[in-house]
This record gives sequence, structure tokens and C-alpha cells, in this order.
Amino acid sequence: MLISVDEVKEAGLLLEYEEPLTAFPVLVEIAESGSCQFVGPVTVQIKVFLVHDMVEVEGQATARATFTCSRCLKEFELSVSSDFALTYCRELPQIEVDDHEEGAELSAEDMGLILFDGQEIDLSEGIQEQLVMALPRRPVCDEKCKGLCPQCGVDLNVASCDCCPQDVNLKMAALKDFKVKKT
Repeated sequence: MLISVDEVKEAGLLLEYEEPLTAFPVLVEIAESGSCQFVGPVTVQIKVFLVHDMVEVEGQATARATFTCSRCLKEFELSVSSDFALTYCRELPQIEVDDHEEGAELSAEDMGLILFDGQEIDLSEGIQEQLVMALPRRPVCDEKCKGLCPQCGVDLNVASCDCCPQDVNLKMAALKDFKVKKT
């Protein structure tokens, strides 16, 4: 996903892309690991504009993926979407530091800037990073999903079971056999 800096005028650019998953190697790696399977292309809508010597990119990236519910283990499809704002620059801006402050050098990453060379900017890396951060850590098919019975394994969304609910607080389970000697 290359954009030419020369094409960005004062009014900016409005662009819409539909890229195959192969354009985003980290997303391919995630799909190959079995965490999720992406369905269809990644769609990106962006607005690109110049601010002094920097190129601002604002937009939204969306991809559809199938996940396995972390509660009931059913597969479900989810739209993963991320709104983002990325700032690209050729060199770091000069920062004035007070003489009284101890000088600490900031990296481009610390300032939220992405360095680029030449007349083209590759947006793939930045957009890929935004989508990875938008992936759910513990995907659930529904917020009200009851999950599986920990004893018999029945899907509690579909049926109920006759297992006795256990009052186990896992936070303190390690201390259940702890004995204190009185002296």
C-alpha cells in the first residue's frame, strides 16, 4: 500500500483500498498459527494530508475473521476494525530542552512518528500493526455466553446439566490446605 508524497496536495487525499491478506505478513502469520482465520480482503479507508514536513494518515482498517469462542469453543465470525492516526516524517523534528532539565533523547517511536525515505510511504506496516492491536485477546461469540460446564463439558448455552456447582475461588485455591501451627 504505497502512497506518493507528491500526490498529497494541501487539500489532502481520500483513498480506499481493498488489499489481500498476503499484503500483511503478520496477519498471515497469525492465521497460520490458528488463532483466527481471516475471511476476505482487508479494507482500508484513509485520508492523507500534509502538516508542515509531516504526512498525516487518518483512517479505518477492517478485516473479517473467524475465531473460536474462549468460553464455549464454537466458531464465530467477527469484524475486526481499527480507527487510526499515523504520522510519517523524513527526519525527527528539533525539540528544545530547558537547560535545567536533564536531556533525554527521544526516539521517533517515543514521539509516535514513523520515519520514511524517498517519495513513497508504505502504509502496510502501520495498518497491519493497528489491526493486530484490534484483535480480541479472548474472543467470545456473545457477551452473555455461558461457556462449557467445567465438570461434564456440556454447552451451557444449549442445555443445562445436573452437575453440582462448585464454590471454588481459584484466587485462594493454593491456600486451601495451608495449616497454621499455634505456639
